[in-house]
Amino acid sequence: MNKILLSLCVLSVVSLSCGYRGYLRMFQPETKIMDVIKAKEEIDRSENPARKYMIVKGLQKDLVRIEKMVVKDVVPSNIIDYEFCVLVDIPYEKGNVECHIYAKNFYEKEDVRTVARLKKGVSVIDAVGEFNRFFTLLDESFTKIELVNSTIKIRKEK
Repeated sequence: MNKILLSLCVLSVVSLSCGYRGYLRMFQPETKIMDVIKAKEEIDRSENPARKYMIVKGLQKDLVRIEKMVVKDVVPSNIIDYEFCVLVDIPYEKGNVECHIYAKNFYEKEDVRTVARLKKGVSVIDAVGEFNRFFTLLDESFTKIELVNSTIKIRKEK
């Protein structure tokens, strides 16, 4: 009995040591970036604003995973909570989807060390983050996606 109690205590301390947000992320469902892009198409087809709202709210509950993408650029952030933004282009049949990734580390601070190691057009990354919003600008990309509170893992240099 004491062994079970001790192991539960150790497990709870380890779980809580990663921070409250990190603890919640362990139980948050993940979705692939292509599913997010398909949801954007569904939003564009829908005429009902309540349906559009529900789709976006549904995406905000999930973590979005991006795998094996080359860094397009690292730019200053447009969001006040972050200093830098990592840009990644995802090829899609209707045009490129530009993904803006805002990274935080294990301690819920901006992950400047990882972002500083990224090289434009060379670094290949994986990222997992919380969907924030879709937005478009007057350029050739199909849409733009913001991921916040992201974790970036550098896979390799191209």
